Amino acid sequence: MKTRISALMDGELEQHEIAETLQALRRDEELRAEWRDGQLIGAALRGERELDLDITARVMAALDMEPTVLAPAPRRISGWQRPALALAASAAGVAVVAWLALAPGDQGMPAGAGGLAAAKPAPMQAQGQSTPRLQEYLVAHQAYAPSGVIGGAARNIRTVAVTGEGR
Repeated sequence: MKTRISALMDGELEQHEIAETLQALRRDEELRAEWRDGQLIGAALRGERELDLDITARVMAALDMEPTVLAPAPRRISGWQRPALALAASAAGVAVVAWLALAPGDQGMPAGAGGLAAAKPAPMQAQGQSTPRLQEYLVAHQAYAPSGVIGGAARNIRTVAVTGEGR
């Protein structure tokens, strides 16, 4: 029936349908409200400034029908708690940074791997013959290699030495 009311407003109904729709509008209050809403929408779309309709009562009734949401009151932090929490967070941050900066050189090792790190690998000797070109390469590499202590990666570096002929 709502589509018939819309078609009636647009003037698209046949003569026999108009009579049936008007009979339904006389009998049903809900359909009359639909007619009023449609007329209001049409007037607003046409830009009519003088809309003589008071919808205050309908809006207030609709608001009364909506459920009430009960939410707990927001928890307030008292005046002395906020600075205390900020101080505690700052102290925790400083402690973490200090712990990371001042930790011993065993960083990055999983728990229980201390025995493996303490064991020194046996020196290995290079197999094969040494050539003068290899000697030059090793000397050049040592000249350009940075000197000094390398952080956690030093335990993974092995020293290579050439022994035997051509030395």
